Amino acid sequence: MTEYHTFVDYVLHTKLMEYGVAFLFIGLFAIFYRLLQAPAVPATAKENVLGRAMDYIRGLLVPEGISYHLGHTWARLESAGLAAVGLDDFANKLIGRIDQIKLPAVGTELRQGEKAWSIVADGKTVDMIAPVEGKVVAINAKAVENVNHDPYGQGWLLKVESPRLTTSFRNLLSGLLARKWTEQSVDTLFARANATVGAMAADGGAPVSGMAKQIDAEHWDKIASEFFFTNN
Repeated sequence: MTEYHTFVDYVLHTKLMEYGVAFLFIGLFAIFYRLLQAPAVPATAKENVLGRAMDYIRGLLVPEGISYHLGHTWARLESAGLAAVGLDDFANKLIGRIDQIKLPAVGTELRQGEKAWSIVADGKTVDMIAPVEGKVVAINAKAVENVNHDPYGQGWLLKVESPRLTTSFRNLLSGLLARKWTEQSVDTLFARANATVGAMAADGGAPVSGMAKQIDAEHWDKIASEFFFTNN
């Protein structure tokens, strides 16, 4: 048996130091790997922040994951054969504060492009059309409380069920097309406006709540219905 006079001799004549360095390296690597696997900010939170920043076009909210009808209503697929629908942010800004929403009863059959519900504001009624075809299976009784500040979330209006939703969605806009169409809608709105509003548009202005009333306080409902394809 080898005799060691000092601890240094023992270290020098054994693999203890090599083993120690190896174990230390493995430990540090494990700690570093776990730090990489645990980001400080959850990925979903980062995605939400980026999504909210990128979803605005000319001051209007045009979120991804939503499909839009040219009559300024929207649809979002909830599950196979089921969609939530509502009015888009352009319609929201055009009308302004809403006093009442006249929704169809559960069981009502909707046809894409035909009247689905009516908006009441300042004693005037504006009809809006269905973005998809199907049967109404749920209505949002609290929509009027939320639609002005959350049109795509708590402000949803109806849930529609149909085995033909895929066909309906083919007739809607999404992604880049929806963003371009929203810009065109804003340009058309400003072109219709008076000189003061037109100057705002030239400066990169965006629609504000109740825009139709600012353009023509007496006939704002007619202006709104023209954009919603339901001219009264």
